Amino acid sequence: MPDSFDLPKIKFQKTINSELMCDGVGLHSGNLVNMKILPAEVNEGISFIRMDLPGKPEIKACYKNVCDTKLGTTVRNFEFEDAKVSTVEHLMAAFMGLGIDNAKILLSSGEVPIMDGSSQTFVKLLIASGIKEQFVSKKIIKAVKNFSVIDGKCSISIEPSEDFIVDYKIDFSDSAIGVQSKKIKFDKGIFEKDISSARTFGMLNEVENMHKNGLALGGSIDNAIVVDNGKVLNPGGLRYKDEFVRHKILDLCGDMYLSGKLIHGHINAVCSGHKLNNKFLLEFLGDRKNYEIIDSTALFGKKEASLAIA
Repeated sequence: MPDSFDLPKIKFQKTINSELMCDGVGLHSGNLVNMKILPAEVNEGISFIRMDLPGKPEIKACYKNVCDTKLGTTVRNFEFEDAKVSTVEHLMAAFMGLGIDNAKILLSSGEVPIMDGSSQTFVKLLIASGIKEQFVSKKIIKAVKNFSVIDGKCSISIEPSEDFIVDYKIDFSDSAIGVQSKKIKFDKGIFEKDISSARTFGMLNEVENMHKNGLALGGSIDNAIVVDNGKVLNPGGLRYKDEFVRHKILDLCGDMYLSGKLIHGHINAVCSGHKLNNKFLLEFLGDRKNYEIIDSTALFGKKEASLAIA
């Protein structure tokens, strides 16, 4: 495992060493999606390219480009009709977890393949491709005051911290899920070890209704945990006793990384989802009094930074 996976101490921007390819089912269409991930230059950020559309439009992975939050997070390029990419959050979470700032994702359709419903496959592929430092300093969003958004019983708040910490609580009526909470401080390797393999989940009746209405046609027990009346229907059961809340943390990581930068702050989330995650970013980043943009190399002494460059 590369030493550079210590999220709070990452100093330089990163990309991948070589292109990688994978195929998988699209959650919405149920069709096969071909995906290729390429290295990108410094300060380019992460972007998706719809190879199947005229002009091959580019869609920046940005919270301001989110256009839909049902069944996942969808981003679009508003200058091109139909230039959308859905279910970006699991791949974005993998990029965040590995500290990757710059990459281009080429897609054969408007979906990131769902794979097994987690970030695990993406993490393994990205590590196998090699991750390289680009020796241009990374910028970090640092919360400087308490901030929160509330929607009924759901909420997200942030308070200043020198680290990225997520404290998450969920509360579902089905006893197979129930009330779960987990606090994660994203130190070295934590995302890969404790979060990346947690799968998305849903209720059997919800999945059946979505299929009847032509939605989530690619969803199955191969890429999601399905629960019904207190039982987990997947033959292999759960990967973790609290896999449900771990996946919600994974989703939040992916949605937060649409900010384009790592966040230093202690996030408390209660029953949040993609819609509230995006609302949080829009409002939190909409007021510069809430945060500051810092140069990651400024977090370290000059001696340490010079040694890292050497």
